[in-house]
Amino acid sequence: VKMMLQRLDSSVVRSHDGSMRINVLQIRFALLQGLNQRLRHILPYVDLSTGLEYRMGHKLRRLGYCIFYDLKMDLLDTALRFTAQNSGNIPLNLDHQKKTLSSDCGNRDPGVSQCVFVQAFQQTQHVQASQLRLSEPAGRIFSVSFVNEAGIDAGGVYREAMTEIVTDLHSPEFSLMILCPNGVHKINNNMDKYIPNPRSSSPLAIQMLEFVGKLMGISLRTKATLPFNFPSFVWKGVLGQPLNATDLEGTDAYLVQSLNALTDAKMTAIDFDLVYGGEVTFTTTSSNGDTVDLLPGGERVAVTYERRHEYVDLVYAYRLHELDRQVAAMRRGLGCVVPLRLLQLFTWQQAEELVAGKPDVDLEDLKRHTEYRGFRPTDPAIVYFWRAMESLNMDERSQFIRFVWGRSRLPLKGRPWPQTFKIQRQGGVGDETLPVTHTCFFSIELPDYSTEEILKTRLLTAITYGVGGILNG
Repeated sequence: VKMMLQRLDSSVVRSHDGSMRINVLQIRFALLQGLNQRLRHILPYVDLSTGLEYRMGHKLRRLGYCIFYDLKMDLLDTALRFTAQNSGNIPLNLDHQKKTLSSDCGNRDPGVSQCVFVQAFQQTQHVQASQLRLSEPAGRIFSVSFVNEAGIDAGGVYREAMTEIVTDLHSPEFSLMILCPNGVHKINNNMDKYIPNPRSSSPLAIQMLEFVGKLMGISLRTKATLPFNFPSFVWKGVLGQPLNATDLEGTDAYLVQSLNALTDAKMTAIDFDLVYGGEVTFTTTSSNGDTVDLLPGGERVAVTYERRHEYVDLVYAYRLHELDRQVAAMRRGLGCVVPLRLLQLFTWQQAEELVAGKPDVDLEDLKRHTEYRGFRPTDPAIVYFWRAMESLNMDERSQFIRFVWGRSRLPLKGRPWPQTFKIQRQGGVGDETLPVTHTCFFSIELPDYSTEEILKTRLLTAITYGVGGILNG
């Protein structure tokens, strides 16, 4: 199949403006259709987990982008149903006071931190993986309560807890994962993405990373779209797909730019000595800033013009594999909850969407899933509300979704929503009142504000101080 695609690609006829002629596109699409029709019948019998390059399963994994998304989803949904268990109601008792005290004491290490992620990990260590295989949309694996906080878990408390557990992973207050070097260096590419900390190599840290993978599996199974914010480097590693320089650039663009400059074809030996002479040794910096020898005693071995390509190859070899152990732990955890053999057919972008959804809040999609109680869509307060929402940036919109629903991301477009968003009139109050939400029911009680400016001010106050249960019920 791969040879057929390559031959067809090489025989493409192009018009004078460089675009492909329609008939060639039709031929290519027809070929893909034929391929997918045949795969629908044989894929259930193919060993997709094989590591042998000559086997069909390995070749199909490498050609996953040629397999239609609908076919992959049909197979995955079927597998999820067959492996589902009647689970749920695993008790989780989380303590915000304990988390705050731990943070105030500077306890960032996985061995001493008491953030909500660690509390959840500690309380679920002995839970069987099969108990996590719930495949109901909006299904609840855990029965959540917060110490000294009132709340009946009809769904909102669970969603808020799951979102906070994942959010704790993406925090400088907890060192199991770290902001990728692009974020540290403020390079405008994946500045907000997190990767496993290379220092997270203790048995406890590896167990925690397996728990991260299990949470990813729970998010996929229950369509929770939990906010895992990883670069392609992590997603491809979890899927077992090979990494390349582009993936490394997505986490550390400064390093890749430096390596490219070092091997510039136009550079002469004289130029090299003028720029680098004696300053570069056979060492590199890991993702967390530690200096690592690439050769025994590498800090004492200078990189010469003749050995610069060897140096660059050694850096790539180290940096592309420095997180192998950590990512493998996440992969094991994910594989305990979802069938990895089928998930490997998806591109990393598709897998990211299935697990974490999209961070962008599509207001048009939200409007299509909104119902009004005590308001009409044309009432001034509703018009003000949607204008205010349009003026918010994506982070503020995500905060709003978390404020009203306990999760920060919407379901994927085209997939069923477990609940509709409800805007209901908050009667008997004036402009000075803040809106109140009910995360269990994905609803907001909105006063009939007199101006758009007042509505936006009250809304921003609510989403800033209300996330976590202060202003929501």
